[in-house]
This record gives sequence, C-alpha cells and structure tokens, in this order.
Amino acid sequence: MKFYSELFRPQHSLLNSSANLSVYQSLWYAMNGLLFALILTVPMANASDLEYQKREHQAKALFLYNFANFVEWPTEAFEKPKDPITLCLFGNIPFGNFLDSVNGTLIGERPLTVQRTQDMADIADGCHILFVGDEQRVLLPEFWNQIKYLYVLSVGEQNQFTQRGGIINILRTTDRVQFDVNISNAIANGLFISSDLLALARTIRENTRVRH
Repeated sequence: MKFYSELFRPQHSLLNSSANLSVYQSLWYAMNGLLFALILTVPMANASDLEYQKREHQAKALFLYNFANFVEWPTEAFEKPKDPITLCLFGNIPFGNFLDSVNGTLIGERPLTVQRTQDMADIADGCHILFVGDEQRVLLPEFWNQIKYLYVLSVGEQNQFTQRGGIINILRTTDRVQFDVNISNAIANGLFISSDLLALARTIRENTRVRH
C-alpha cells in the first residue's frame, strides 16, 4: 500500500496556473474518491495479521482525510477565509502517524492541521474534525457535555457512537472497514455531508430511523 503517501501530496509540473491547478485538483480528488470507494470493497481477510492491521490503520486514516474533502463547514466555523481545518485526534490513535503526512495539505483553500493529544484541554478551543480514541469510549457522556463548540465532525470507532452524539462511526466488519453516519447529528452541528460520501456509508441514521 505504498500509494498512500504519494496520493496525499499532489504535485505536478503543470501546476503553473490557477486553471491548471483547478483541473488537476478536480482529477486528483476524483481519483482519491475512487480509491476511497475501493478500500470499502476490497476484502482484507487473506492478509496476515500484521498486514491486515496495517491496511486497517491506513484505511481509517484515509477515511478521516477524505471526510475533510466531502464535508462542508459554514463560514461561521472559521474566523478568517483561509483559516485551517483542524483535525484533532483525541486519545491513543494507532494510525495517527499516517495522518502526520497530510498535515499542512490543502483542503480547497484551507490547510489541514492535524493535532494529536490525550488531554481534553488541548482541544477546548475547538476542532473541525474530532476523532475519539477507543479508550475514551467510557467518557463519552461526560465528553459531549464538556465539548461546547459547534461545527465539529465527530468520528469514532465505538459501538453505538452515532447513537451517543457522534456523527460518523468507523467499524470493521468481517473482512473490511466501513462507516456509519448519523445525518441528524451532522445537521445539528451545522455540517453538510456530501451525497457522494453518504452513498458509501454502510448505514445512515436519522435518530428516529436507520437507512441501509
């Protein structure tokens, strides 16, 4: 899976004009989205335990990165037009090193800032994307009461995460990594999730019902 670092940093000699840059970015996002979809459908059951774990970590990291490309935040979520999109990793996140490689890359016109921490005080000022580590699951009720800021795309990998206030839950099924979305929680946080992303979700929850 050496494609990972190469995919994250689009560079090309043709990027010498805004028109070429726009065309190249469109193609790059299309290919990135295709790869995103392929990860959902390629089984990993035949891989060795270590290789499986590595692929799973890469898939989860790629999920988080692509979520930033397929979610829209309102202008009120930023103080300035080119303020960064902040991706916070809260807890012990085994795939955090994969996301270090995308720190500073552009999402549209905004740089992506990756922040890793195990101290809630470090993220008190707000995050645009917040991934909650598995060991923090017992703190979820208290956690949501303490997090007061809006416009946050909360992502986890715990059972019933989307039923407990989270927006996207990443989970491993029998032989692949997938995700569920709670669209009601997204709307409540002022976020718009692209239909392209929703089409890849395993289930879409609306708090009152679940769509498959």
